[in-house]
Amino acid sequence: MLSGIFDSLQGLLPEITLLTTVMLILLTRLIFPRMVYSSHVWAVAGSIVALGVAVATFEFGSSELFGGMLIKDGFGQYFRVLLLLFLALFTVASCISGIPTPAFAAEFYTLSFGSLLGMCLLTSANHILLVVVAFEMASLPCYALAGILKGDRKATEAALKFAIFGAGSAGIMLFGFSLLAAVSGAVHLPTMSYRLVEFFTESPRLNSNLVPLITGLIFVGAGIAFKLSLVPFHFWIADVFEGATAEVAGLLSVASKLAALAVFLRLLIAFGGPLASIQPAPKTAVVNHAALTPTSSSQPSLPDRNPGPYRAASLLLGLIAAVSCTLGNFAAYPQQNIKRLMAYSTIAHAGYLAMGTAAVVSLLGAPLTHTSSALAALMFYSFAYLFTNLGVFAAVAFLRNRLGSEDISSYRGYARQEPWTVVCITIFLFNLIGLPPFAGFVAKFTVFAALADAGLWWLLIVGVLNTLISLFYYLRIARVMVFEPAEPTVPPPSPATSNLEIIMLTGLAVPLLIAGIWWDRIFHFCELAAEELLRSSAL
Repeated sequence: MLSGIFDSLQGLLPEITLLTTVMLILLTRLIFPRMVYSSHVWAVAGSIVALGVAVATFEFGSSELFGGMLIKDGFGQYFRVLLLLFLALFTVASCISGIPTPAFAAEFYTLSFGSLLGMCLLTSANHILLVVVAFEMASLPCYALAGILKGDRKATEAALKFAIFGAGSAGIMLFGFSLLAAVSGAVHLPTMSYRLVEFFTESPRLNSNLVPLITGLIFVGAGIAFKLSLVPFHFWIADVFEGATAEVAGLLSVASKLAALAVFLRLLIAFGGPLASIQPAPKTAVVNHAALTPTSSSQPSLPDRNPGPYRAASLLLGLIAAVSCTLGNFAAYPQQNIKRLMAYSTIAHAGYLAMGTAAVVSLLGAPLTHTSSALAALMFYSFAYLFTNLGVFAAVAFLRNRLGSEDISSYRGYARQEPWTVVCITIFLFNLIGLPPFAGFVAKFTVFAALADAGLWWLLIVGVLNTLISLFYYLRIARVMVFEPAEPTVPPPSPATSNLEIIMLTGLAVPLLIAGIWWDRIFHFCELAAEELLRSSAL
């Protein structure tokens, strides 16, 4: 028993590192209050150490931790590394931008690390109870972070709106999980998914449980759609992004989306994976564990799947994706505040991710290589999205400090003052559009290829048209910085802080160019992690 607990703790070393860092930040602030920059030092050091531990302990192979509450596999570890990479870059960028100030740095980093801890647990959650707890652990600190500038009216309004809508979505998702648990008689995710899939292959059982089953699936999907800011659960994001600081908006735009995508994909594969083309008999150790009601020691193989529910799910996801992309791109056009524009851009990119998930659902019964390629496309998209959006929000924070404004009009002629900064920002914008030779182009191309492989040609056309539409409002920002005359009241940049800012922006832009040219190795790595998730779900 002790050896099992020790092995489980070893699988959580990065999360333990985050928790230790939070304790050190709070204790140092309490014992040595005059060490004003101690929180910044601990945050940067702790995030880098946690990332290093996650990379050093990365290994393929699926195993359950803490009696099945968590699962350690390549898929979850990949997203955990991405989240910890984001945290390391986020803490460095926040130190450079000056938010948080030493006065509230301890609170800021405690909330940030606590939220990322919940997100890391979410990527490996294997039990419905832990999914719900990890969601709340990731969300509650974000509500406070949105209003971290306590004297700012917009920040307070953003925090209040975010908390109200977030609490409502959490309640809806929890109710949905309770319905699924009641129908399946299990809360362990593999057991629940196996029993739910059985319902779609046995008409009498499906008819008797149809209403609570469909209601539960819709409610769970609604809760996750809120986290991904998909239409029609997008209404909170613009006001929250505008009221929050650029640093916090970057966290909400990147980290929360990656964590929600990871758990969404894991649930989709879990509910459809046993009917994939691998088709072995389910593993006893999985279906017997942590169920509310006991199961037999052996389970028969599932019959051939009924494609109807999967086609319906793919169509629903495709419609949501199409509407999200179109609304996000068109709503971004009239925006004058850069954070509101990026909020609608986030909705549009959530739509592209939903397109990929629609392709994954359509390919669940296809050969393994097809499904793994579609999953790998979403995983590569997450990699490119991390550097791109964090780069944009870091640039917004730096320009806010130097120009005193977050309106796009205040960027006029900025290329004459800081040409390299504008080059980096333009690289980020090219990645958001999906232009070669950057990683953003490969990310969109692989997602569109998955749509073609799944036969979702109508959705592919919608995605291409939306990419063309986004070209205009993203390039409008570059045009304002390069071609329009500068405002006479714009103060000259400070060389002392500009050097660190340029280094940070360059460090975020260069990986996008490298990954856009030598993308095949990263994509192959994503395929290996995706295949592991598919194989483990089919057992």
